[in-house]
Amino acid sequence: MATDTYSTELPSDVVADLLATPRRRLLLATLARADDCLPVATLAAHVAAAERDVPVEAVGPEERRRVWTALHDEDLPKLVATDVVAYDSTRDAVSLSRAARQLKGRLE
Repeated sequence: MATDTYSTELPSDVVADLLATPRRRLLLATLARADDCLPVATLAAHVAAAERDVPVEAVGPEERRRVWTALHDEDLPKLVATDVVAYDSTRDAVSLSRAARQLKGRLE
């Protein structure tokens, strides 16, 4: 009897594409350090701070909004489509999915 196997491994070219931008690497690293789901607004503040190498408190509202918009428009759709992150639209929050396990080692 043949069994169907489903691999959750992402192809290496997809992994390379997902990690191609510094913002996505920062986003994924921030989620990897989080214990739970993060609101996208919180994630945007942390990514903006990391991009500028400043404390989160030093990131102004305009910069937070700019990064929030970029995450929604550019980064999250790609990460959700590849099942690397799960998006909760009710809470506007994200968390890592199982497929993200294969990326964690490349984020450090």
